[in-house]
This record gives sequence, C-alpha cells and structure tokens, in this order.
Amino acid sequence: MEPGRTASATNARPCGTRIAVAFDAAAGRLSRSWPLLLWALLACAPSAVQAQDLTGLRVLPHAGAGSTFSGWQSEGEVPSALDVPLDLGDEVYGATLQLQPAHAGETWRVRVQYETSLVLSAGGPHLDLTDWKHCVSEWEPAARTGPVSFVLPTPTPEQQACFPDYTPAELERAVREAVMDDPAQADRWLQGLRAGPAAKDSPVSPFAGISAVRARIEVLRKGGWVAVATLTFLPPMGC
Repeated sequence: MEPGRTASATNARPCGTRIAVAFDAAAGRLSRSWPLLLWALLACAPSAVQAQDLTGLRVLPHAGAGSTFSGWQSEGEVPSALDVPLDLGDEVYGATLQLQPAHAGETWRVRVQYETSLVLSAGGPHLDLTDWKHCVSEWEPAARTGPVSFVLPTPTPEQQACFPDYTPAELERAVREAVMDDPAQADRWLQGLRAGPAAKDSPVSPFAGISAVRARIEVLRKGGWVAVATLTFLPPMGC
C-alpha cells in the first residue's frame, strides 16, 4: 500500500475500477483471486432488499345479495403476488379492500380484472377446466372511499358469461388432459356431454364462470403508476 493511502480510500474506487483490478489488462486474464472478483461483483450489484411498500392488506366483512364474506387479512410481508382461495358462498364483490402502506402521504389506486373458465356440470359433480381457455376482462377501477380504502366492483352478466369460442374436438382434448390419470372418468364426462340435457343419467352441461378476481394495487411515483402487489381471489367453481 502506498504511503498515505488507507483501506477506505481503496474501497472508495468507482465500481468499474474495482472490477478492473481483478483482471490483467495486458494479458487478458485474471490477475487476482476469485474471492476478490466475487467481492467486486457483489459490491457493484444493486441491493436486492427494497423498502416494503405495504405492511398489510385486509378485506372487510361484507354481506351482499345472497352471499356473505367473513373478511380476510394478510399475514407477514405482502408479496408482489398473492393467491386468496375463497370458500363456498364467499364473494368479494362490493367488499372494501383496505391498504396499510409503509409510508403515509402517497397516492394509491386499485384496479380489478376478471378471468373466466369453463365448467362441466353434472348436477352435483363438476369438472373445472381452469387450465384451458379463459376470457380475461379489461382492468377497471375500484371505487375509492378513502385514501387507502377501495370498494371492489361487481362483474356484469356479460363479464361472468364471457368465454372464447371452441370446437367439440378442442373441448374433448381439454377434458382428457384435465383427467389424464383416469381415462374412464374422461369417457363418462364426454358421454354425458354428447348426450346433453336429454341424457337420463347425469346430463353434462358446460358453462362459463369466474375463476379468478385480480386486484392490482398501484402507487403513484414520479408521475406514473407502479404496480406494488396483485391479489388473486379464487372462488370455488361449479357451485
């Protein structure tokens, strides 16, 4: 070390310089040990730990027309994507989503999107084709009732019944893929589907239903909206 130079002065070199000293510029090969190179790369990488924007989320209990929702609350850190399975009879339409920001004074918004899937119903039993085709709605805003409170909208009948066109052959492939471990069960579903409402035993009817309700939470930063978290509510199908 040169006279008068301290360790802190060495560490204060620009990031590119710190990496460059790990190479022999003349020979084009490594001139320092791998631990030194690894230290330089880690020192130059941006920190993976970022300040958390939300410390919590909750949906208030809600009673709607023919349905109730007992409420929900997040646990621990709020991830960027979070699935929330719903119980039979639960609906989040009209319920209030409340945010718990880590910092006060920011502007928030919530937008909602619906995704439908096809269901085969045989009275009680049903086969949910949630890994097949979908109809996905546009994002629509949730009504703001306070700085961090938003009422989740109710889908229209058109949004609930929306589904892409398909052919009988496509549907048959989807059914067989959904129960590929039980070909006999697939045959029963397809036989009932072909017979339709005229079938005496377990007629099968296809219908579309909402299989996912997404709530995207965004914060206004530097004149633009930044997505912070997306909640995906998963209602039970075929009921």
